[in-house]
Amino acid sequence: MLPDMGIWRSVSLIVPVAGRILDVYYSQKHTDNKVTLKALLHIENHGCKKAMVEISDPQGNIAAKADISLEESAEYYETELVINDPQLWWVNGYGEQPLYSCAVTLYDENDACADKNTQRIGLRTLTISREKDQWGEEFCFINNGVKIFAMGANYIPEDQIVTRCNEEKTRKLLADCKAANYNFIRVWGGGYYPDEYFYDYCDENGIIVWQDFMFACSAYLLTEEFEETVRGEVRDNVIRLRNHPSLGLWCGNNEIESAWEYWGLPEDEEAKRDYLIIFEDIIPQVLKAYDPCENTFYWPSSPSSGGGFKDASSNHAGDMHYWDVWHNFKPIEAFREFYYRFCSEYGFESLPDIKTCRAFADETKGDFDLCSPVMAAHQKCVQGNEKIMYYLAQMVRYPYDFKKLIYSSQLVQADCIRSNVEHMRRARGRCMGSAYWQVNDSNPVISWSSIDYYGRWKGLHYYAKRFYAPCLISCDDTERKKPVLNISNERMTAFEGIVRWKLRNNKAEILQSGEKSVNVPALTAQNVLTIDLSDDLKNRTDPREKYLEYSIMENGKVLSFGTTLFVRPKEFTFLEPKITYGISESEDKFALTFCAENYAKSVCLSLKTADCVFSDNWFDIHGKEPVTIMIDKASLSRKMTAQELSGELEIMHN
Repeated sequence: MLPDMGIWRSVSLIVPVAGRILDVYYSQKHTDNKVTLKALLHIENHGCKKAMVEISDPQGNIAAKADISLEESAEYYETELVINDPQLWWVNGYGEQPLYSCAVTLYDENDACADKNTQRIGLRTLTISREKDQWGEEFCFINNGVKIFAMGANYIPEDQIVTRCNEEKTRKLLADCKAANYNFIRVWGGGYYPDEYFYDYCDENGIIVWQDFMFACSAYLLTEEFEETVRGEVRDNVIRLRNHPSLGLWCGNNEIESAWEYWGLPEDEEAKRDYLIIFEDIIPQVLKAYDPCENTFYWPSSPSSGGGFKDASSNHAGDMHYWDVWHNFKPIEAFREFYYRFCSEYGFESLPDIKTCRAFADETKGDFDLCSPVMAAHQKCVQGNEKIMYYLAQMVRYPYDFKKLIYSSQLVQADCIRSNVEHMRRARGRCMGSAYWQVNDSNPVISWSSIDYYGRWKGLHYYAKRFYAPCLISCDDTERKKPVLNISNERMTAFEGIVRWKLRNNKAEILQSGEKSVNVPALTAQNVLTIDLSDDLKNRTDPREKYLEYSIMENGKVLSFGTTLFVRPKEFTFLEPKITYGISESEDKFALTFCAENYAKSVCLSLKTADCVFSDNWFDIHGKEPVTIMIDKASLSRKMTAQELSGELEIMHN
């Protein structure tokens, strides 16, 4: 138990001489090729006569400026500035992220600078669309008029000892998110409000922030003293964060509305009344004063269909948390029974890298056993280890050593989340967002994360890089004899290219193949090809010895690829792949080229004592067809030669 008490962020004492700028709020109105920027200045004045607002474009040129005359008695001042030919800020994958610099200077009676406030903003519109449609009511981010399929994960504090968090670690984590094609991240309400540099990175890289207020999984009784702290906490953080272009949504809390509906909490009319007052009255009041909903969308809870304890986990409106897979032991295929409007939480656990396990467990003392007291103490879910073993039994053959257990758990986790994301992306338009639980850990544990406490990518994060690709091919194998290939095109331009598929046996020999030229419009998902395999999957043996490989190509470049087994991995007849590889190097990279004698599925690369990020991992090798994986030398945790790298390399496969 680590009590979160005490001062843990910097404190400063400010003594204004002639006045100071308390805060500045920028709101935007977009019209044809023009943005009218309204600046609201909150000034504590002690004899200052004027202020100047100056807007510089991303290239450093003055785009607009205005002078404001001050009065001794007034606190708030408003001015409008017009920016012509605006450079718009876009979400990652849809455009660039130009940032304008907004400087407010306060001048004393001698025309000397008394105070200065500088912030960066992005010129954009960003809100939530809740249009009615044939399935109910959509829930999707809309950026500059474009409906975005949000792709990301939930973010929790990066350390349980919060003073160990720092900008370098946060920027590295967010860079890893961007590398996996995230355009969105949810700041979970059970943690804390991140530091300014978190939002700065998201501004600079086009990652939408879903910002929970810090209320989660609890009932709150509303005393006068507590209400004062609620108003103060919300006000202070809204003022601090409201100008960030990455801020896409304020959310009242995590899972409190749904807890009242579905968790079997004791009926407490007073607490339920206070819930409605806090999240559907007080917080909206504060936002109306400091960041109105026409500027930043407000959502009362997650999940919710709009508030008021009305079907909080609706499949027809709002956002949904889906946990029957994992917590309620539903099979992985159950994900496909739902067409969420926006799935903001779902997840599956795995063990972290063995090097991470060694940080808290001693192999010589028998700790490398999932049932050991040490492993139980580092499990973040009630009955979590039992659930891991339950799902392993459904999917893979029994792992007889601890390394294989880690590998198998990460494989099942990655494949589970992949299955759900691909299903959601095929339903683009009906479903418009995916945030798996969770991207990171706050300590070295067995958890739902895709990146562990030490920054090591699990299989899930490598999979995310593929299933969050802007242009994705996936396979709906609901009817396994007639699999359907789908292209989800989350780009602003059409996909014009070739779909290729190959039916192979477990030796990776091609049994039949085909290709098709396709055109998939921007921002759509389309089924592009149904493959009839009725003659190829006739008996019980065929599905256990054959698999489908598929890819899409554009201008000679492979954009996305995948494979589908017709049975669960434990039932497939894998032959020993006999993997071989060679290493070459350039000034800044190593290249590892792999081949095999037979089909090798989910090939996992790792280093024994060092760390790096591979250009791809958990990949398939189709026999003698080479696969080249790059290692940026800058990503290595220590320098090494090609020979040393070869000695460090470990290879596992299904």
